[in-house]
Amino acid sequence: MSLTNIQLNWLRTFESVGRHLSFSAAAVELNMSQSAVSQQIKLLEHKLGKPLFLRQTRSIQLTVSGRAYLAVVREGLWHIEQGKNSIFNSVAEGVLELRVNNSFAQLWLAPRIERFIELYPQISLRMYGINWEADEPPSSAELEIRYGSGNWPQYDTEQLLSTELKPYCSLGVASRLRSAGGLLSIPLIDVLGTPNGWSDWLQAYRQGELDQHGRLFVDSYAIAASMAIEGAGVCLLNEELVQKSRLHEQLVSPLDQNIESLAGFYLLKPDNKPLSGAAQVFCSWLETELK
Repeated sequence: MSLTNIQLNWLRTFESVGRHLSFSAAAVELNMSQSAVSQQIKLLEHKLGKPLFLRQTRSIQLTVSGRAYLAVVREGLWHIEQGKNSIFNSVAEGVLELRVNNSFAQLWLAPRIERFIELYPQISLRMYGINWEADEPPSSAELEIRYGSGNWPQYDTEQLLSTELKPYCSLGVASRLRSAGGLLSIPLIDVLGTPNGWSDWLQAYRQGELDQHGRLFVDSYAIAASMAIEGAGVCLLNEELVQKSRLHEQLVSPLDQNIESLAGFYLLKPDNKPLSGAAQVFCSWLETELK
């Protein structure tokens, strides 16, 4: 059975009739005569070789095949409409729902978001903060910026920043390091929930025996950075995140030695449907800002 000659208007008519379960209601919606609607359904059924509706005296019902085909047609028409809007709308409009890792939102996105708003005042952003992948509730967000391994099969992923971690502290702490007895005499700030931390760094760059000083454990890089700025200790931070945010004005790296982390910041896009115009605009803006 060849389906190459199935016309798009037949499918639109079928979707309307299947939704209303009424030829007359579909005719009103499509601004067609009821006989024209009936004729298009008959042509589609003839082409498919199977009935789509069970016709009764005063009502119609979908057949089993019709019900299954309606779901396919609806999804196909949705993709066509979304693709049309994404390609041919000259100005993206609407609301973009965005789910963002808290640290990325606070340290990288917040200082830049005013520029996006100035460029695209017609787009409203609705952002939801998350910390770790395991904490994520169900969401209708179209785009995500997530911290993790980058291995999420149901998404198209794009790495946003490098995965190098490097020691950072305030200028005051850096100046005290030598007189205080080196790195291990200063409190080390570790971030819980990350695959790599001070244990990995110290294994790569041995600093002698760990003194009996307190260790600080927090649950986000944003908190770790804030504590380091206040002089509480030394933390490991994504080097590119520091250099491309205001952190580079407040933190210094006392040791030019880094490790590669098994996790990073990624942009996630759904792989089963096209992006809205607003989402495409945001992705393009994000790419420009990251350069």
